[in-house]
Amino acid sequence: MYEIRDTISAISSALGGLSSVGRTIVRVSGGGVGEIVAGLTDGKFVFGGRGVKASAIVVDGISVDAAIYSFPGPCSYTGEDIAEFHFYAGQPVVEAVLQKVLEQCRLAGPGEFTLRAYLNGKIDLSQAEAVSQIVSSSNKFQLSAAEKLLAGKLCESIGVIGGQLLDIMSLIEAGLDFSEEDIELVSGEKAAATIREIASRLQSILDSSLRYEELIDIPAVGLAGAANAGKSSLMNAMLSAERSIISDEFGTTRDVLTEVLEMDKSRCAIFDCAGLGCYRGSEDVLDRLGQGAALAALNAADLVIFCADVSKDDYSEDVSILNQIAPKELMLVLTKSDQVSGEAVVEKTAELEKLFSTSPVVTSVVDETTIMNLRAKVQERLILQTAGSEIADRIAINERHRSAVNEAIMNISDGADEVLKGNDEVAAMFLRTGYEALAGIEREDIDEAILDRIFSSFCIGK
Repeated sequence: MYEIRDTISAISSALGGLSSVGRTIVRVSGGGVGEIVAGLTDGKFVFGGRGVKASAIVVDGISVDAAIYSFPGPCSYTGEDIAEFHFYAGQPVVEAVLQKVLEQCRLAGPGEFTLRAYLNGKIDLSQAEAVSQIVSSSNKFQLSAAEKLLAGKLCESIGVIGGQLLDIMSLIEAGLDFSEEDIELVSGEKAAATIREIASRLQSILDSSLRYEELIDIPAVGLAGAANAGKSSLMNAMLSAERSIISDEFGTTRDVLTEVLEMDKSRCAIFDCAGLGCYRGSEDVLDRLGQGAALAALNAADLVIFCADVSKDDYSEDVSILNQIAPKELMLVLTKSDQVSGEAVVEKTAELEKLFSTSPVVTSVVDETTIMNLRAKVQERLILQTAGSEIADRIAINERHRSAVNEAIMNISDGADEVLKGNDEVAAMFLRTGYEALAGIEREDIDEAILDRIFSSFCIGK
């Protein structure tokens, strides 16, 4: 565990490249914030009330205009004094500013700002974990699910159910006190029904939530097809950037080229690779390695876009290539539609739909409308794959949450069985164990090893 009495600092914004200039946020939290702010502004800024003020920060004789945000504790994210320096500068200046700050404090560890927020009672443990989920979300629906967790929706639901469990536990345990006086505060049948209803509500939370571990990696989309089917041109058009080399020469692409494709509601890793079959029988070791890498990447992809050149007549090679891969999801895309007439496109679309047993998407890299349509269809496939139709109402829960709820369900169900058998004392023990499992989702009496494991996956600066 970190020493929480230390003053800490880190860059809390996304890092840019060496030559890029972007908005940078350097965050400082702890008891020495006032001295650090004064030192960075040559004593011209006094840390005080909550607010923002324009000032110049000076490092190694370089003056940088900045907005300095003041958040005195305990009304801050961490519950401590926080100052944030917001400024625009290249990476060398950013590093110089951070090093100047670190002369009076230490670099924050992964998730340490959020850890302090948790330890200081600003958020509960599930809300702390939601911060990490928000940072790693790959589409707006996953972000929405993580935001619901941050807003306390999981603990709110668990809290209501936990209250109902306490109510029935109190009746059963009170009944034990009057067991010799033949007083029944609640019948066994009614108690068991109530307990099973509580278990059912917990199960519904699991069934309607997103598994956070499935959201960590952004989905992979691979482009497959014969050599010169237009894969590289299509990838460049989808990215709106020249990422893949385009040439009329046979088999230009050998390696697996990957980029992140940003769409309006989500993002994915899209990759181009060697045309399958173009080096078949080749003795060149690079050719064989390229084919092997292509097959491995395509078979691991969440979605494969199979490109078929609509301007050619023979598709026997395409069928052979498609038989080499076993994609999780396949989308047939007809490329180069601008090279044939509209009537020919209609005829070829019908022909290839029958040949490949799937409805194709017609594209042309010189027609932006077709590319936008393809991006929309890719996004639709990936979102449906990820979460289903009611994703917007879901909460993203991680394995720790899921394990706690499953343990509660198991113990609560056992408690219902014991109530029906008349073993109220044993039932009370099971119910209390189930309640403690639920309390573990947000409780503060959790050991340091678990906290270390939870916050080790965070980004530095969060």
